[in-house]
Amino acid sequence: MSIQLSKELQSFLGQPIPAVVSTVRKDGSVQMNPVWYDVHGNQIRLNPTVSRRWGKRLAPGTEVTLFFIDPTNMWRWAEIRGRVTEKVKEGGEEHIDALSRRYLGRDYADHRPDDPRQIVVVEPTHVGGTIGG
Repeated sequence: MSIQLSKELQSFLGQPIPAVVSTVRKDGSVQMNPVWYDVHGNQIRLNPTVSRRWGKRLAPGTEVTLFFIDPTNMWRWAEIRGRVTEKVKEGGEEHIDALSRRYLGRDYADHRPDDPRQIVVVEPTHVGGTIGG
C-alpha cells in the first residue's frame, strides 16, 4: 500500500543528493548503487540504462529500497522502501537530461543509442530514518 511522503521529506529529497538503490540478486545478496533520482508527485523516478543489472531487476511489482543521506550531516537520513509501478523506455533520454541538469547544471553528455535509458517509477510503501518518517 502506497504512503504519502511528508512535506519535510519531500523538501529533503528535492535537494540534488545521490540516492543508494538496493536490489536483490538471484543468489539473495544485495547490490547497492549510487544513483540520480527525482521526485514526481509522490513517486521517485530512477533512470538506468537497459544494460544495468540493478535496473534489470526493477520490473513492475519488484520491491526496492532507496537510501538518502544528507552530505552535510550524516545523522539526517531517510530510507524509503517501495514497489516499482512502472518501467518505460519512452522519455528515458529526456529524463536523464533533466536529471543531469539537476545534478550537474547541463544536459547529459553520454547518450548511447545502443544502451537506451529507461524510467523506473517507485511508489513508496514505508519510510524510515530521521527525516519526516
